[in-house]
Amino acid sequence: MEFLTPGNSSLVYSIVFTLLIIYYGGAFISLIHLIFKTNYNLTERLLWMLVLWVIPIVGLIAYWVFWQRRKRNL
Repeated sequence: MEFLTPGNSSLVYSIVFTLLIIYYGGAFISLIHLIFKTNYNLTERLLWMLVLWVIPIVGLIAYWVFWQRRKRNL
């Protein structure tokens, strides 16, 4: 983070920290939803868990988009 101006470093770090907390909170909520509210089989659940933790941001968005699409098709 040296490319940022030194005077704003605490603000930047707090923003980054807040965004990380929001992301991991969303991932945790998605995992709880995946475990308790879906009817995926074990393989599908494990794949979604992998996507949620390995692919940042896009994994969360993809999970909820595919969940809404699947819910409409059922």
